[in-house]
Amino acid sequence: MRKYLKYIGVVCFIVIISSWLHLNRDRGNQRENFEYFFKTFEEKYALFEVKDIDWNALHSQYETRVHDSMTDDELFKIFQEVLYQLNDKHSYIYRFNEIYFSGYNLPVLNYFDLLKFDFRVPTDDFSLKLIKRKYLKNDFEKRLLIYSFLPPMGIRSIFTTGWLSDSIAYIHMTEMSNKTDKVYEAIDDFFEKYDAAHSFVIDIRDNIGGYSLPVKALAERFTNNKQIYAISRLRAPESINTYQKPENWIIEPTSQKKYSDRQVALLTNKNTQSAAELLTLMMKTLPNVTLIGDTTTGIFSDTHIGKLPNGWEYRMSIRKTCDADDLFWEDIGIAPDILIKNEKKDIDNGIDKVLDYSIQMLTNKNR
Repeated sequence: MRKYLKYIGVVCFIVIISSWLHLNRDRGNQRENFEYFFKTFEEKYALFEVKDIDWNALHSQYETRVHDSMTDDELFKIFQEVLYQLNDKHSYIYRFNEIYFSGYNLPVLNYFDLLKFDFRVPTDDFSLKLIKRKYLKNDFEKRLLIYSFLPPMGIRSIFTTGWLSDSIAYIHMTEMSNKTDKVYEAIDDFFEKYDAAHSFVIDIRDNIGGYSLPVKALAERFTNNKQIYAISRLRAPESINTYQKPENWIIEPTSQKKYSDRQVALLTNKNTQSAAELLTLMMKTLPNVTLIGDTTTGIFSDTHIGKLPNGWEYRMSIRKTCDADDLFWEDIGIAPDILIKNEKKDIDNGIDKVLDYSIQMLTNKNR
């Protein structure tokens, strides 16, 4: 008991010291923080034109409300209102115990709110539990266990794999991890175990994104050709609607065994987000891949995270990223080749129409 009391005392001491340091930090003045926020977005933010935002007009609108005697709450409220107008799910403003996410139509969240916060919008059109229970034959496997202290918080496995039939292999990814070596290992193990599969279902429904480069190794198993999957432009600081030289993002054939002769169904829904949408762009370029399900979320940009002079953290979109044809899908999303939507009643009744269609399509192609 004495041991636990010692740990509790240490934790309380750390919390008190951290709070004291936070409250006594050099915060600058309110106008300085306001101008820093607007100037940084002016130089780096990439989607003003897309969002139809007149940033200079917003600055003029809010600068009259800023004065050095205003409270932190009042300044935070201004930043909240500005980000609300951007309506950009990749942007936020964060201060001690409070964060405001743009684009989610949510109030400011505190630590306790974040414990249950999930970037997925409620659609009730997908259930991994249902797939494990009904669709995967024999034993399924879970790979790459992670412990997340960022939303959504908790312990979960990123990869779920198994057989849908004697010839169709299945892999679901909950998110795109930055644990590069472990992602590579999981992908290699998947292809080694399911090497005999005639076709594959890659399921990225309810995938909240993350880091697209590690999972590129999955897409590159299905191509024989080097090809562009996206064209991306970093913001240029000179003026609000200018960009640096376009960058061609490429997938190329892996040196490992390829499966370009196998048919693939890529499953997406409204909660297929961010880096998962970049994987969708990769797979969309391949002739042996069929996109099935619902349109993706529509958030593609890379982000920049920085801090204001007062220590508040912000995040913003800093790239305009298009598909291989240089078409822009921000706030629109990528439409599937075959549009099929589950409803809550389907899932409640143990039916996944998207997966059922995919299995039937791949079975017919394998005959």
